[in-house]
Amino acid sequence: MDKKQKKAGRGRKGPVLIALGVIVIAAAVLVIQRYMPTNERMDPEAYFGYPEENQAAVVLQDHIAPERALLQDGSLYLDYDMVREQINSRFYWDEGNNQMLFTTALETYEIPVNSRTYTIDGAENEYDREIVLQNEAGLYLSIDFLQLYTNLDYTLDTETRHVLVRYQWGTQTTATVKRDTAVRYQGGIKSPILTEAEKGDTVRVLEQMENWSQVVTQDGYIGYVPNRRLEDVQETEVAREFQEQEYSSLTRDEKITVVWHQIDVQEANSYLSQDIEQMTDVDVISPTWFSVADNEGNMTSLASAEYVQTAHEAGLEIWGLVNNFSPDVDTTLLLSSTEARRKMTQWLVDQALTLGIEGINLDFEYIMEEDGYSFVQFARELSIACRKNGLVFSVDIPVPMDFNQHFNRQELGIVADYVIVMGYDEHYAGSEAAGSVASLSFEENGITGTLETVPARKIISGVPFYTRIWYTVTNSDGSTTVTSEAIGMDTVDTTLETYGVTPVWDEQTGQYYASWTVEDGTLCEIWLEEEESLALKASLVKEYDLGGIAAWVLGFERPTVWTVLEENSR
Repeated sequence: MDKKQKKAGRGRKGPVLIALGVIVIAAAVLVIQRYMPTNERMDPEAYFGYPEENQAAVVLQDHIAPERALLQDGSLYLDYDMVREQINSRFYWDEGNNQMLFTTALETYEIPVNSRTYTIDGAENEYDREIVLQNEAGLYLSIDFLQLYTNLDYTLDTETRHVLVRYQWGTQTTATVKRDTAVRYQGGIKSPILTEAEKGDTVRVLEQMENWSQVVTQDGYIGYVPNRRLEDVQETEVAREFQEQEYSSLTRDEKITVVWHQIDVQEANSYLSQDIEQMTDVDVISPTWFSVADNEGNMTSLASAEYVQTAHEAGLEIWGLVNNFSPDVDTTLLLSSTEARRKMTQWLVDQALTLGIEGINLDFEYIMEEDGYSFVQFARELSIACRKNGLVFSVDIPVPMDFNQHFNRQELGIVADYVIVMGYDEHYAGSEAAGSVASLSFEENGITGTLETVPARKIISGVPFYTRIWYTVTNSDGSTTVTSEAIGMDTVDTTLETYGVTPVWDEQTGQYYASWTVEDGTLCEIWLEEEESLALKASLVKEYDLGGIAAWVLGFERPTVWTVLEENSR
């Protein structure tokens, strides 16, 4: 190769090297850009969903609520439905009187809308601002008034128009910020910045991932920070200084036995001495005296002064039972009326005090989901009257199921002295298939489910003295018709003897089972309630350290049953 060719070769290398350098620089820039955190900031209004000028977004503990708070004259108001469902359920909207009711252990507040005055037991009081606001968007409660009676704290940012409401306390995961750091919308350095957390700030950790943690900042943003920027991640007891109101209770230290006494006519009262002649170890008798007569809250009574005297001479307390079984009663209309609830409450307390009985047993059944909130409100109001007058207040509730959570057992467990779990009617009159009235597992599930929200000492386990004979008829088209009748223990024995049937023990239900077929082809089945099955049920009271046991209903038992309950439940 001559010199000219060599020189030409060296000349071609220059552009190549330059091109390679550009590529390397571009690649380096791309690498830097890839690993360079973005400084883009997310618009607070976009993050909080563009609240209007007179509104504030609500960060409710650990999520942005769909409801908006209302800002008026420098005061903050929370959506009523949100308050009722998530923060404090003791506010009740009295639509008929266009006012809000609020119940404490001993008082009911009546709060008119858009007013600074409210009444307690007829006495008028003044507040420094409107407590309840109503506009076209709905109902709102003053957060400052709410805070007087609720263990909550809040931080309001008027510039970004959002409020952080903290109302859940106890053990929470917290961490300390090591150094000033950006809090990002999502986990990743390319996610926009929501706010900054300063060195030393305490954040609440909602979720820890491999490299990032989701946190709630002190100013109410829910975002992500790198794990390397956090230290002292630990479980912390988070509390706020607040005096919870005390609900006094007449719950006994020792276990009790209750028996219901069905009184359908006035004359039945006179048989009390005979009905309890062989009864032993019972503390309370609950006669079914009181019934709601109509939707206005008028009542009927089968009470008897002679009955009271006889029961007291036998050493029995009396809890008068009140029911809503009348076909003339629309429970929805009844319970939604504040006037009707008050009329029932006053009448029941007056009756109890006049008769000299010790308590009231609330046995309202057929409570639909839409009635649940008003039912609990009635229980609150009735409990106040009972508490003020030294009357034991008990309430009967079904075994917890997904479809009956509207009973709000937690609240009933606070306001009532006793919550009686009706551990029967697992299969009831009208059931499509034959089955046990109260299998052992059904009874136990009722207890354990109620224990999730009600203290054990307040729970009374309800057991049946009755059972059902089930009749299954096969129709001409191959379908079946199932009917049943409730009978007592002695009638069961007589029936089995008549048909020459010997029952066998069924481990699954914890009961004896028998079946036979009569001449017309009807299949008869029965799951017996007797001493052995009741011993197992009664032992659950001792196992779970409950407040006692209750039996439905006096007259269906054998005398030997009383000893069984006593020996196994206490």
